Amino acid sequence: MKRIFTTLAIALIAVFAYAQNNTPAGMRFELAEYEDEDLDNEYAVFSYKDDDGTVGYFLGLGHEFNIVKALRDDVKDVAISHIKEVCLYLGTTSAEAIEALDGLLKFLDEKTGTAKEFPCRMATGAEKLGDAGTTTCIVTKRFLQAKRLCFHFTTGTHTAEVDLTKSAIKSLKNSLKLTLKLHPTW
Repeated sequence: MKRIFTTLAIALIAVFAYAQNNTPAGMRFELAEYEDEDLDNEYAVFSYKDDDGTVGYFLGLGHEFNIVKALRDDVKDVAISHIKEVCLYLGTTSAEAIEALDGLLKFLDEKTGTAKEFPCRMATGAEKLGDAGTTTCIVTKRFLQAKRLCFHFTTGTHTAEVDLTKSAIKSLKNSLKLTLKLHPTW
């Protein structure tokens, strides 16, 4: 029994190592995730390989648009939603990604109302990334809450904003560091 588990573990390690080095173009490889229940949003740090073979690290800031929402007596709550995601560019290596997350933490120390533009890409269908662009980030403070980063982005005719808290950034950074310690070849 012990031999079976050892063999299975070695096989899984080999498969994951091979998969990371040979990630197909146009596919996300998630390295760290964080779900913020207070903001009802999910964040992810992932690597992405473009069709030309270049690899980049991104921070996915998910957001949901309610296209149609109906309330009736016989139906509690019905909503047709469309999820769009802006993905901040963090760099070409995992070290640059950690440094970029540190930069976001430092940006939180700025005065409320301070704005800065960040390079980003919008997620298109099937989790592929679209063309490069920029998103505006403003340091904000919500009523009775701590400072946070508020990213504004436009998709089609909709303008959306996504908040990112200090705890989310720290959690993503620590998860990314742990992942890289467990898998140093990534």
